[in-house]
Amino acid sequence: SRHVAFLTSKELLYATSHDKCHVNYVVCDSDWEAELARVVEAHPRVISYVKNQGLGLEVPYKDGSTARFYVHDFIVRIDDGRGPDDPLNLIVEVKGYRQENVKLKSETMRTQWVPGVNNLGAWGRWAFAEFKDVY
Repeated sequence: SRHVAFLTSKELLYATSHDKCHVNYVVCDSDWEAELARVVEAHPRVISYVKNQGLGLEVPYKDGSTARFYVHDFIVRIDDGRGPDDPLNLIVEVKGYRQENVKLKSETMRTQWVPGVNNLGAWGRWAFAEFKDVY
């Protein structure tokens, strides 16, 4: 994580556990994200996780004829039964209110990005989950 360095004016920070996250804080956009970090960190099947802030991972999508980029909230590596050497990389989006562009982003992840990266096979197994409720 030597290349992860950015400034933030956000005050809601969640201090991470070094054995689950390679960056020292989750910069939270909401209380929901802080709660997700807490739950993910405590879950026994979670190998590691990170908030996708300042990492440079963006997914291109189209909003009509306009090209845009989607920066999802979290990446969670999970032992889903295949063992820690074959983890599931879960892209997680935490959203309460779903604007129209959120639907476009989610559809792009489900129908294009995840199938594309899985078909490529060079970056492991990937899935997408959108959490619409804190519980």
